[in-house]
Parts: sequence; C-alpha cells; structure tokens
Amino acid sequence: MEQEKNKCNAPRGAHGATHTDWAYRREAVIWIDGQPVRPNMVPFAREMSLWTKQKIPSLPVHTKLDQGVDGEMDNPYVYSLGALSLSIGAIINDAFEFSESTSRINPIDAEIQRIRFESELIIYAARFCEAAIKQMLYCTQIPKGMYERASMGKLLAQECVECKKYGRPRHDISLLGSLAHRFFLCHMLDGCAIDHLQIVARRRNLEAAHSESQSIHPRTSIDSRNQLDKSIREIGGELGHLADHIGTIEESMIKETEVFIENYPNVSPHAELMKIPVRNLEQYIQNT
Repeated sequence: MEQEKNKCNAPRGAHGATHTDWAYRREAVIWIDGQPVRPNMVPFAREMSLWTKQKIPSLPVHTKLDQGVDGEMDNPYVYSLGALSLSIGAIINDAFEFSESTSRINPIDAEIQRIRFESELIIYAARFCEAAIKQMLYCTQIPKGMYERASMGKLLAQECVECKKYGRPRHDISLLGSLAHRFFLCHMLDGCAIDHLQIVARRRNLEAAHSESQSIHPRTSIDSRNQLDKSIREIGGELGHLADHIGTIEESMIKETEVFIENYPNVSPHAELMKIPVRNLEQYIQNT
C-alpha cells in the first residue's frame, strides 16, 4: 500500500521514477560443460572512464570474430560497445591531432572539421552510454521489450505499462535506477548521473536534428582549432564522468556474478554478497 502511495505522489520523469526488483538470468554468465566460467559482460564503462583520464593506454577490443566461439561472450552489447569504444577513441585522437596541427587550412574547412569532430563525439558518447546500460540489462530478467529499442530517455524513465493497463496510479520506471538500486547506488544517480545523462541525450538529439545542427562561425582556422580543443576536452570529460557512474554499477554486477561462479553449484553466501553490497538477499537461500 505504501509503495502505491509513493507511486501516486512521485513526480513523473527520471528523478521521480520508481525502481523495480530484478534477478539475473542464465545468460548473465558464460557456461562451458554445464559450469559457469565468467560474467557475460565487459567493464567497458569503467575502462572508458580510466582511458579518458589517461590512466590506461588503450580500450578493450572485442570483435564479431569472437562471437559464437565456445567460452566467448554472447552478450550482443559487448560487440556494439567494442565498436563504439574504439570509434570514440579514434575520434578523440584525431580531433586532438587536428586541433594541435599547425598546417595551413582554409578557415571554412577548419570550421567544418570542428563541427564534424564535435558532432561525432556527442552522438557516439550518447550511444556508448545507452549500450553500456543495455549490456547490463541483457543479463537480467527485465523484458527485452523494455530496453532493446529504448533511447537514453526511456532507459531513465518510461511509463509503467502494467499500472496504466489495469487503471492503477500512473508512474514511471527507471531501468538504470533499477540496476543501481540493487547495489544501494540510487543516491549516485539522483545526485548527479541522471542529470548528466539527460544532457548527453539532449545534445545527441540536437546534433541529430538537421535544422538545429551547428553553424559555421566566421573565424580563423586557429580559433576553430582552439574551440575544438576546448569542446573535445569538455565532452570527453563529461563522457568520462558518466562512464565512471555507469562503471560503478557495472562493477557491482560483475562482482555479484563472480560470487555466483565461485560458489556454484552452492548458493552464493550472504556474507560475500554484503561485501559488494547487494539488496534483495531473499533471492538467495542462506547456506547452512
């Protein structure tokens, strides 16, 4: 009853969206000969966060050549993230190379290069965040229909279809919030990450709308290069910040599945799960 009251009073949108309980599905881990061997996801967000801070030299590589091979990942978002990560890395590297170049170039051409690099990075950053969230959702029993074609906005808040269908108080559900809730990370989203993710989504939508695309400013090629340097640092910094938040949830999921793998076929012990920590321990039966 209290939950229904909260739903009714909650504001609509990402900050007011409720969080649903969820469990893992079998596809959350890779199986070989009936034994779980490793999590079916890669910590791309954590790696992206570290790379943007120049704490690691390169981003992880996973190609379609690996998919279908025994013991390799079959989470489809692993391969999407592999391509997106390397594309982002290439865009940032090429953008900095151009911004630091001293070769002569027509001012209009310099502006076009600036617009192209900025637009590509904004769009790819949004797609990366979406795919990183979907990689985690793929490992859960949350229905694919809720996230498979969802944009960032829908991953942050979407109307609860069941409550609408049966005439209950209408409210929104946050799929990202539901992932975070399991690991006591709601404060991280409400205090920071959700607003930043909405910024990425708005920027991506702005760049995707032809009528709202960036305009060519009358300035020197040096000014265009300086503006590009500033923009790439800002967008890259924001991407790293968001990747850090998503990576925190990602890391918790990986740790929980590793506890499952380590203790299989026995049930994961509560003491190990609480080190992560994890909610909903009633999903596990305490070992005796």
